[in-house]
Amino acid sequence: MPHLRLPRMHSMADALTALQQHFGFADFRAGQTEVIAALLAGKDAVVVMPTGSGKSLCYQLPALMFPGATLVVSPLIALMKDQVDALKARDLPATFINSSLAEAEQWSRLEQLRGGRFKLVYIAPERFRSSRFTDALKSLNISLFAVDEAHCVSTWGHDFRPDYLRLKTVRETLKQGGTQTVALTATATPYVRNDIITQLGLAAPDTFVSGFDRPNLTIDVVHTEKEREKIARIKRLAKTYAGSGIVYAATRKAVEQVASQLQAEGLTVSAYHAGMGDSARVRAQDDFMSGRMQMIVATNAFGMGIDKPDIRFVVHYQMPGSIESYYQEIGRAGRDGLPSSCVLLFNYADKNTHDFFIEGSYPDSEIIRNVYNALVSTGLQRIELSGSELAKRAGARNEMAVQSSLYLLERAGHIQRVANYSGPGSAGIAPVSTQQKSTSANTSRRARAIVMLDPTPVTKLRVTPADVERRAALERRKLREMIEFCYTEFCYRAHILDYFGDRYHARQCGTCGNCAPNAAARAPLSSIELLSETIAPVRSRKTGALKVMPATARELSGDEYLRVRKILACASRMKGRFGKNVLAGTLRGSAAKNVMQARLNELSTYGLLRDMRQEDILLYVDALCAAHCLRTSAGTYPTIAITELGERVMREQERVALVLPEQ
Repeated sequence: MPHLRLPRMHSMADALTALQQHFGFADFRAGQTEVIAALLAGKDAVVVMPTGSGKSLCYQLPALMFPGATLVVSPLIALMKDQVDALKARDLPATFINSSLAEAEQWSRLEQLRGGRFKLVYIAPERFRSSRFTDALKSLNISLFAVDEAHCVSTWGHDFRPDYLRLKTVRETLKQGGTQTVALTATATPYVRNDIITQLGLAAPDTFVSGFDRPNLTIDVVHTEKEREKIARIKRLAKTYAGSGIVYAATRKAVEQVASQLQAEGLTVSAYHAGMGDSARVRAQDDFMSGRMQMIVATNAFGMGIDKPDIRFVVHYQMPGSIESYYQEIGRAGRDGLPSSCVLLFNYADKNTHDFFIEGSYPDSEIIRNVYNALVSTGLQRIELSGSELAKRAGARNEMAVQSSLYLLERAGHIQRVANYSGPGSAGIAPVSTQQKSTSANTSRRARAIVMLDPTPVTKLRVTPADVERRAALERRKLREMIEFCYTEFCYRAHILDYFGDRYHARQCGTCGNCAPNAAARAPLSSIELLSETIAPVRSRKTGALKVMPATARELSGDEYLRVRKILACASRMKGRFGKNVLAGTLRGSAAKNVMQARLNELSTYGLLRDMRQEDILLYVDALCAAHCLRTSAGTYPTIAITELGERVMREQERVALVLPEQ
């Protein structure tokens, strides 16, 4: 029989008074009233509200009204710090406990919580790994248990975190029958909502699903072929909107490359990803939030808890891995209710990045066994090997899969990864992070050693491959659903709302890229936009300063004209049978299969521009096309051929001005 809780002795009139007193708001937002009323009545609740709709207030206000403290589980250190800072700015009693604090400080804050100093305490889910910490919570008067980003508890969600699985035991430990609980998320399908209830052990909770629709957001998917087209479209958006924008990229490397290219175009841009140092990330976020930078290019590590009202556009440079992730990320645009643009720059090849992530995150049983055997074969109880060395010994191509295997083996109790301090004279090779590589070689560095806990035969490992494969299959399904969204010919908004089970909407929104196909976001780019606005940074030979390609043609230097003649000569010898990339590859001396099979390595022009990058040669090729020295054929696989004008330029019978970067 479920534990019955008496309703709190507060009315919604009291709640409105508290809202005005503590937060300075005149009234509740849509959806907040019903949630707060349920919590004041002593009920559990599952709350699904779009990003930016005020989910946090749904537990923060009751926390201030209830007699005891409220524990808030939050998955990101930066997010909980932002929340606590915002509450402290209003003189509200809040704190956080996570790994960024020394152990003594963590216990000090717990004692202050016991003494009644705080009404809200944000706790990272990994803290509940410690039975000592969980036992210490029993002596506290906990009125409410709030689980933020609750989709993380579901193995069917888009951001499953195993530490969340402990929360059911925690809430039952805090109070017999279960502490009153509210689970909150911005993105959860009906199946995930049911799974949240099961995984947290909630008995008949009230479920609140606010409308997912954000009418002020214009959603579009633009199919692109080349990176420079993506850069050109981002620059067009930056020129179109006076406000700020977020550009999401799938990897840290892509973040740095895209930020560098946009900076070279004269745009004010910050980069943000988890591989940066804390101070660099804080500076990048502050520059963006303050408006000193119009755009921030980031991985999905950026965004949770960010409340900047004037974000006018969100661009996905690469396709996200799921519709949940996509909708959560575009939800950061237009929080002030004004029109904002959300553009996904789709290239099917971006799927390869997600395939790599899935393969790396969910290794098959053979890789797990090979990693374990590689550890056992050292004959050591304490092992110090870099990730690349362990991958080599295990015969694994994906180093990420090796790290995931170690995580699974640790969860199963076969190994333990411990802090390891190694100096220049230490034996073994310890893993080195990007940040550690930048430190002096003479300083000791912190790494993680692997300790073997038991001599289990590889045939009796306690890792369950079926669970790992089930999760991998789910991620592949979510990726397929994301790709289907990118290819749909119907309303993008309706497609997303259907996915989340929000059936009460029009079948056509009238504003998305499919409903209004002539929208500016997908208007064709001009050749000038493609040529002049999408180059990689080019440095001046004289000053070393970054130059931006001019929008007008100019006379070429002697070296540039020689390159032009080599390109035209190669195009002439290829007789219009190949495309731009093969032309550039031949000039670079590429050993690619298609170049070698066509015997293009036998041409006299093969390798004449081996000192140039492929992308730079293609800039010349596009400039020559714009000047009518080269022409491309129509069709699915366009080829490139030299024109009569190009023949004359090649033979130095005529000169042309081209749109090229200055040197």
